[in-house]
Amino acid sequence: MYAADPVKHDAFESAAIRFAEKENLEQIAMECAIRPQILRNKLNPNQPHQLTVRELMLITKQSENCDLVNSVLLDLDLTAVRIPSKGEGKSPVMAAMTINSHAGEISRHLVEVETIQRLTRRKKNEIVSKAQAAMRELVLLMNDVENRCQASTPFMSMCTDAVMNGLPIPGLA
Repeated sequence: MYAADPVKHDAFESAAIRFAEKENLEQIAMECAIRPQILRNKLNPNQPHQLTVRELMLITKQSENCDLVNSVLLDLDLTAVRIPSKGEGKSPVMAAMTINSHAGEISRHLVEVETIQRLTRRKKNEIVSKAQAAMRELVLLMNDVENRCQASTPFMSMCTDAVMNGLPIPGLA
């Protein structure tokens, strides 16, 4: 296994750099009534300026990129997942397939890291991104199952979805 170097940046600093590289800061700043240069400075770990909680909420909502909030929670040993509004969810079968896909990608990345004995920032970001996506899908699946189990016929509802989405049933091949 690769040797992990001591942490050079905390999770928030890494997320701020990823956010600045990935998002259109000019547009986000304008829509949040922040001067673009001020937003760039606040996302730069080498600058003394820092985001306020209100600014963090505004840019997260505007960009729909939760990396910054997730990194704050990670520093607190917590995690969170955005729950979609009604009608956005996947069937349990599709959710399980997506979770497996993300897990496979994470495994592939870790095998590559093991092979080269080096974890680059890009590779770390890919692993974190896939892990966050997998966690989100798991939470959504749990939420869906919980909601279905509160109904009067939860078992029938889940079985109907499974059959309609192509889950093979033994003996009916």
